[in-house]
Amino acid sequence: MPDYVHTYRLTHEATMKMLAAGIAKADELGVKIALAVCNQSCEIIGYLVMDGAKHFAGRTTTKKAKTAASQREATGYAEEHRVLSMQIRMDGEFTNVRGGFPIIVEGQVIGGVGAGGATQDQDVEVAQAALAALNLPR
Repeated sequence: MPDYVHTYRLTHEATMKMLAAGIAKADELGVKIALAVCNQSCEIIGYLVMDGAKHFAGRTTTKKAKTAASQREATGYAEEHRVLSMQIRMDGEFTNVRGGFPIIVEGQVIGGVGAGGATQDQDVEVAQAALAALNLPR
């Protein structure tokens, strides 16, 4: 087994591109949201709250990004009976609310993006627009 492996990471340019695309989608939908991007270590590297967004949108949004990155899948996947256990194990940083997606490059999860503050369907649209800004292959 090798001592090290090639990895990818998000740049600040990619993060800014994602934030701009997410805000553009929110404007198109007529909603006020918060948007967060985290790296592979679940550290928030980009964060924006639109004027007029709900107060707690930001807290949920960062949890969506961190959950998607750490669990390597879109938020909203957990069976209801597992949610409390996941919240405890992740020290309160887990959420099962839809609107968070992992950022995956060549099979590697390099971060997560989360949107919150509108309906869950709108949050999903905004987060997907932010992710689409990277033009990643599916």
